[in-house]
This record gives sequence, C-alpha cells and structure tokens, in this order.
Amino acid sequence: MSKSIDSTQTLNYRISQYPEPVVEPLSERELEVLQWLACGVPNREIGRRLYIAESTVKRHVYNIFGKLNVRNRTQAALQARKLGLNPQPDFMSQLWEGSPG
Repeated sequence: MSKSIDSTQTLNYRISQYPEPVVEPLSERELEVLQWLACGVPNREIGRRLYIAESTVKRHVYNIFGKLNVRNRTQAALQARKLGLNPQPDFMSQLWEGSPG
C-alpha cells in the first residue's frame, strides 16, 4: 500500500525551492561575513580579515544561511545580490591587500 501525498505537501515542497525574504535581519557582523563570503573568500581568510576565529566565522555563516533561507555559499551570495548587498568600493582591493605575491 503506497502512501499518497496531498496537495498541501506538494505546494509546500514547491514553495520551499525558492528563497524566501529574510526572516530575521542580519547583524552587522553577519553582513561583513556575507560580503566576504559573496566574494568567494574561504572561512579561514574571513576570520583572519575580521580578527575572529574560523569557528566563529562558521557560526556566522550557519546563521546567515538560516536567516536568508539558503543551503550553500553560492545561494547566499545570490540572495545577498537580490537584497542589494554589494561590496564597498574598496572591498575587492582589501581582499588582495597583504596577500602573498
């Protein structure tokens, strides 16, 4: 005997495929982490740039994912763009400051 799926379950599944608006606003620090994350910077480097532990960065990333209702860094970066969050004018130059080379 197979279990049927009602239309409500199907609708909920379809809706959950698309990002929803931010449920809770991001903190100032989460916004900073999201800016670096959206530039493709790894957690270790984000921590170094913001003078926080890598584990703290991971916690911020986890919170960001929940607040933006996304599952990965790419979705978070895309959602940041949709919300109008762009790096500061000198943000990318900060990314390369002090890098070996």
